[in-house]
Amino acid sequence: MQADTSDSNSDVQALVDKARAAQPGWARLSRKERGRVLRRLAARLRADDELVRLISAETGKPTLEAFGFEVAYLSEIVRFFTGRQGTASIASDTRSSLIFPHKRAQVSWQPRGVVAIIGPWNFPLLNNFGDAVAPLLAGNSVVLKPSPNTPQTSLRVQALWRELGLPEDVFQVALGGPEVGAALVDSCDMVFFTGSVASGQQVAARAGARLIPCVAELGGKSAMIVLADADLPAAARAAVWGAFAGAGQVCVRVERALVERTVADEFVRLVVAETGKLRLGVEGDWDVGRVLLPAQIERYRKQIDDAVERGARVLAGGGVRDDLPGIFFSPTVLDHVAPESAVAREETFGPILPIVRIADADEAVRLTNASNLGLSGSVWSRDQSTAMAVARRLVTGSVCINDVLINYFFVGAPLGAAKGAGLGFRHGPEALRQFCYPQTIVEDRPGMGLLAAWIRKQLGFPYRKRVLDVLRWLMKVVYR
Repeated sequence: MQADTSDSNSDVQALVDKARAAQPGWARLSRKERGRVLRRLAARLRADDELVRLISAETGKPTLEAFGFEVAYLSEIVRFFTGRQGTASIASDTRSSLIFPHKRAQVSWQPRGVVAIIGPWNFPLLNNFGDAVAPLLAGNSVVLKPSPNTPQTSLRVQALWRELGLPEDVFQVALGGPEVGAALVDSCDMVFFTGSVASGQQVAARAGARLIPCVAELGGKSAMIVLADADLPAAARAAVWGAFAGAGQVCVRVERALVERTVADEFVRLVVAETGKLRLGVEGDWDVGRVLLPAQIERYRKQIDDAVERGARVLAGGGVRDDLPGIFFSPTVLDHVAPESAVAREETFGPILPIVRIADADEAVRLTNASNLGLSGSVWSRDQSTAMAVARRLVTGSVCINDVLINYFFVGAPLGAAKGAGLGFRHGPEALRQFCYPQTIVEDRPGMGLLAAWIRKQLGFPYRKRVLDVLRWLMKVVYR
């Protein structure tokens, strides 16, 4: 993300200036009042057929994914953050001191100011405006920069915001490429970035130079660990959905299946059969949509070729579908994938499911943790305690047991990352608090004025030996 000297910088600054001017008035509203604004918008988004059409048109997603994964789920995000559990997480509270009983601390969560959201192309509503919900509820204003590949969804949200007469300039959209993102990082008070590891490193470095907070959700190489006692039919169905939903262009997707050898043949047979049922298309009923960026195809081909050279077998798919309009890549299943293959180590972000045969859970844990992209994963076993024990050993932000992707829709819990997969959180009270800074105000407790004055006198200059003696006695009593 290089600096830019074009007019886009001044355009971005103008948006940020308006957002900064609007933010204090927005923050003065109560959390309930801000929540009512967001719920009103969410209701309008749910009723807007044009929004669903735009998402599907921009991304090639089936209507069910466009509405269910994005519009409906956005309503759940709004419900949680504006509800009791969400708002309570940033409510002021009073805290006491054991050593200074005459004092109390009022702790409040203050908005950071103007938050920049730099969104991805794969979820133009959920990971764009959806990521603006928490900072807005916390009292910040937001400038959202959607991907140049999918800008219309964000523009539609902005149009509906204005149509409803919601507070002006509190939410705005900035269009453009990396130069606009760089200008936002240079002028806002916090940034939330979703995208590639390389771009995320640049954003974090630029934010770090200004010492502003940066939340980043980056790549993932999520492993689906299938142990010998797993429910194989259920695991196979989940593997196909987890790998190919969104045409595989999902950060927490099943990037690889690690399957115990004793059940691998049956698991592979079931996966291939389920994959054969998938419908590709752009009209009517379909399951798997198109690949959005042409550059993705070359990566898919290279990873498949590398895997085959190392002994893998292509059991389904394997190439582009030229009979369909747009860029479609057939859902691909690779078996006998060597752990050192690129498709088993590097993020694919597409409709390819590599299956690696493993000896046991220990090997699965070792291979999973070898990746620096600790975003998500799953463990499959009929023994809940065994699955939980394996999950605890994985160095990853979240783990599903006997399920996939569902962790992304569990808004009450943080969706974080380990190692190089990102910084900060999406979802949960933890996510809401990160868009605030805690302010602590220490004051005397009512009715404790005389005691407070006496203690201040004892602790001030000149120092007295009897104070030191009392302090030592207190340490023995309190910390024995």
